[in-house]
Amino acid sequence: MRDTGQGNRAARIAPEPAHPDSGRQISDERGGTMAAWDQGYVTDVAYTTNFYRETTPVWLATTCLLLGQRPPDLSRPFRYADLGCGYGVTTLIVAATHPQAEVWGFDFNPAHVEWATRVASAAGLGNAHFVEASFADLAARAEAALPQFDFMVAHGVASWITDDNRRLMLDFIRQRLKPGGLVYLSYNVTTGWSGISPLRQLMWMLAEANPARSDLAVTGVLDFIGRMRQAGALFFQANPRVEARLEDMRRQDPRYIAHEYFNREWRPLMFADMAEAMRETRCNYVGSATLSENVDALAVPEGMLPLLSEAHDQVMHETLRDFASSQSFRRDIYRRGLAPLGAPEQTALLDELSIASMGITIPDPITFDTPVGKVTGRPEIYRPLFDLQAEGILSVHRARELPTFASRPLGELLQAIALMIGGGFARPVLRGGVTAAARQATQRLNRTIALENARGGELALLAAPLIGSALPADVLETLIVGDVIAGLPTDLPNLTRSLLSGLERSGRKVQRDGQPVSDPAEIRTVATDLVERFLNQRLPVLRTLGILDLAPESG
Repeated sequence: MRDTGQGNRAARIAPEPAHPDSGRQISDERGGTMAAWDQGYVTDVAYTTNFYRETTPVWLATTCLLLGQRPPDLSRPFRYADLGCGYGVTTLIVAATHPQAEVWGFDFNPAHVEWATRVASAAGLGNAHFVEASFADLAARAEAALPQFDFMVAHGVASWITDDNRRLMLDFIRQRLKPGGLVYLSYNVTTGWSGISPLRQLMWMLAEANPARSDLAVTGVLDFIGRMRQAGALFFQANPRVEARLEDMRRQDPRYIAHEYFNREWRPLMFADMAEAMRETRCNYVGSATLSENVDALAVPEGMLPLLSEAHDQVMHETLRDFASSQSFRRDIYRRGLAPLGAPEQTALLDELSIASMGITIPDPITFDTPVGKVTGRPEIYRPLFDLQAEGILSVHRARELPTFASRPLGELLQAIALMIGGGFARPVLRGGVTAAARQATQRLNRTIALENARGGELALLAAPLIGSALPADVLETLIVGDVIAGLPTDLPNLTRSLLSGLERSGRKVQRDGQPVSDPAEIRTVATDLVERFLNQRLPVLRTLGILDLAPESG
């Protein structure tokens, strides 16, 4: 257990049950304990099995194209590295949807690497390689031990590691990224964390003083901070935005909260610092993977636009944007050597770009979430695009032929496409469509996801080969998809019986209105309703995205 020498004081802060020691061996200067290998990073509970769409090759390549930089050609073999891959869910999705790629996931937590390796093996993903290694381990490897990469991504790493490890990570990028390769880096930004940084330090101190496992300590830590607020601590009056962030924390997975806030190292960064460090890797900033942030009018309050126009360079421009939006988290894309596209070449490449619907109901009026809040899209622009997309996959070439865009600058169409993608209504499609190899690999992975969930997993996604990414999915939906892939006929009686059987074997509960259902008749009703929605609403989307290879009449 985390022994702080505090006696029973920790129990009053967070009265959670004590948890077995996670292997922490070495005392730190405060009297607490930490492992030699984790350097203060939370390792007593594994990270969540998350997927990050912005780190996929097709998302990064499309963003480059929209911003006028030459994108990588994803139809050819390429190499992809995920630095700090966690459980490797994103890495697995990339490997399955891009069988021509060589995909590597690096993480220093052996529990993460063990799980990812097992799932890759079960899904037959021979192009996925997972390595247990710290950044120091990677720096010590011989140059011939690892390949050069076309993509290198590090999501949620830079702000949560030591300065030395951050330097080692960037040096690894410098050594291993190919010319023309893309880097994705996400990190906390100082402008959005100025008020909560002291509170984060307190949260870490409370967690260190708590004998419970990190995720089990979350409730006690938040409760104690709530008691401080009720007791009249003036910090909360001076920082009114803190309360909304605390409410958000209370709704999130405790494992995520532990990994976000309970690490010893936690350092928000300024864009200027990251851009300067990336220049040493010979990489230049391309833009944000959060697509709406690349449009000044959507990224800052209107009154800031004249000030942005006074920015004398890119670093100042991005810094002013971060202040204007109180930016708290950046998703930066860098390229090793900029390669601006001429207008004719960019237009030709854009004409090969298509987007596919994600099956989300289009609101009326059409609205998008942006850094400055919700914005309403002009119906004369967005309604024709959504109408075309409803007919199938929407190509930029076809959209350019619409009367709406015949007399408008190309940039207006690109902004609309970017908002449709960033808003979750659509995803860019892999050029050339779905290969047989990708279809087979994603079906094996989706079947493996279903089996993991049948054993109690919480993988709420399905690999989607057409978009080189994943479709968010209810866990029970993944069980149905697993049955269909295994050959079960897609009719209501068969799928309902199989789902009920799977629920009984796994011990899962169905819910109605957020409450578990225990009555057998009601369980059957809920399961039947779920399967009906799957057949009537979701199956067409799964077919379009290449998740299920079924003839239309089979549904």
